[in-house]
Amino acid sequence: MSIKSDHWIRRMAAEHGMIEPFEPGQVRHAGDAPIISYGTSSYGYDVRCADEFKIFTNINSSVVDPKHFDERSFVNVKSDVCIIPPNSFALARTVEYFRIPRSVLTICLGKSTYARCFRGDTRVALADGTAPTLEDMARRSEQGEMFWGYSIGEHGRVIVTLLEAPRFIGRDALMAVTLDNGEVIHCTPDHEFLRRDGRRVQAHELRDGDSLMPLYRQLARGYEVVYQPLNGHLYPTHRLADEWNLRHGIYADQPGTHRHHKDLDRRNNMPWNIERMEAGAHLRLHNAYSFGEDFDPDEHSAAIRQALEQLRQDPSWFSKYRASQSHRARAFWNDPRYAQAREQLRRKRIESWTEDRRGRQREALLNYYADPVARDRSSRISRDAWAQDQGVRRARQAALARRINLREEITAEAVREALERTGSIRGAARLLDCDRSVFRRFPEELAAFRGQGSISAHNHKVTSVRSLPGDHDVYCLTVPEAGNFALEAGVFVSNCGIIVNVTPLEPEWEGHVTLEFSNTTPLPARIYANEGVAQMLFLESDETCDVSYKDRGGKYQGQRGVTLPKA
Repeated sequence: MSIKSDHWIRRMAAEHGMIEPFEPGQVRHAGDAPIISYGTSSYGYDVRCADEFKIFTNINSSVVDPKHFDERSFVNVKSDVCIIPPNSFALARTVEYFRIPRSVLTICLGKSTYARCFRGDTRVALADGTAPTLEDMARRSEQGEMFWGYSIGEHGRVIVTLLEAPRFIGRDALMAVTLDNGEVIHCTPDHEFLRRDGRRVQAHELRDGDSLMPLYRQLARGYEVVYQPLNGHLYPTHRLADEWNLRHGIYADQPGTHRHHKDLDRRNNMPWNIERMEAGAHLRLHNAYSFGEDFDPDEHSAAIRQALEQLRQDPSWFSKYRASQSHRARAFWNDPRYAQAREQLRRKRIESWTEDRRGRQREALLNYYADPVARDRSSRISRDAWAQDQGVRRARQAALARRINLREEITAEAVREALERTGSIRGAARLLDCDRSVFRRFPEELAAFRGQGSISAHNHKVTSVRSLPGDHDVYCLTVPEAGNFALEAGVFVSNCGIIVNVTPLEPEWEGHVTLEFSNTTPLPARIYANEGVAQMLFLESDETCDVSYKDRGGKYQGQRGVTLPKA
């Protein structure tokens, strides 16, 4: 089975009346006014929408039953423009009457002018830290996978949103929009970008130097944080995912709980990977993981559930637990068995000192030792301490010095990878088998890990906009909650607003095609009569079918006008 070209379409229209009325070329203007194109394309035919519409309204609280459509659910409109309410749909018909040959299957796809599309290799920023292409997302979506990304919400905040129905739209002309970060975005000319001031502008209207709404992300202690353009603050992505769960009733906002990554991957901020845990249980879980104990997430989850059950049965259980923890703390600071852990904690405190803190401490020490009395007191304390040593203290200090593992061969890349993988300096040092003082050699990596690296103060600006030759496969997706989503390139764009139902026209079917347009955005959407709305693709088989739609006497044969489903 092969897709048929413009030459075949013109021949079949002329010899067999396959499309009537028929336009052999592409019409893009009505007089001087530009219109949404219709007519014969390279490998398809762009059909027009007639001026007859049935707009769905639920004023009668009717159920949408595909076997028994209630006429009272629709408002009949005859107009050059149809406005579809937010999150609603409308039915229309094609201007063209079709007569499909016996060996041909025809598929109706949404026209990208309404879909606003991207080339298939365009990458989308997802909340789990990945950036798949739209083509890859469409394939994975067919297998049931769901995706969450970033959007600008109604109040101007970056939020995590569900990205629905990534799909192939058809073929169309594209433009290349180049940004000041070197990224190039390939999209249809009418695709809308979000400007830095919140307004929307179509790709063909962009100009060099235009500032677009930016998506800035970075890591802070292994967690992703997102720049909020509204106030200039950084906000953890896992909290945005938690907000999505709260908005959609996945769980309630529970006091005394922490947000927890189920798979322990701090970069995977898909809402399904975020749960609420009792604060103490959450800290114990992460402490166990950080200290490198034998760690089994399933076992810890069972222990957490058991602890919560104990708390429900005995409200005083937590007080008893805190008392036992106090006993363990006293043992930690006094028991020789924990000497090494205490030394690690001491070194961690030293590493936490910033240059500013060291400067203040240096000034304080200079002021202290400027006093002769203070100098004499310190000398006396030191002499007394070493005088009491029987050789144990000196031996311990020598042993500590021999154990320091500086590992000169460690690189900045290895440090970054270890910090991202473990989420802590202690864990990274253990993974690299080195002393934590090694990380002092990599101040930039430490600053980025701690969230002290600077977010670029510049918006993503447009540096060039140019048209691309030919037609290309285009894809898009839908974001009902916000109407926009973020690309990995670092900007926000409008989503695919209107979905046209994918309709197959069977061999030897004839009639006007009834189309369903779904408005998936939170805003009203327009459809223009007598302009292009959908694209027909013709697939011819190598052999003729035994039974055609005409042979079966299908109930939609020869339909005219907007036709509702029949029982």
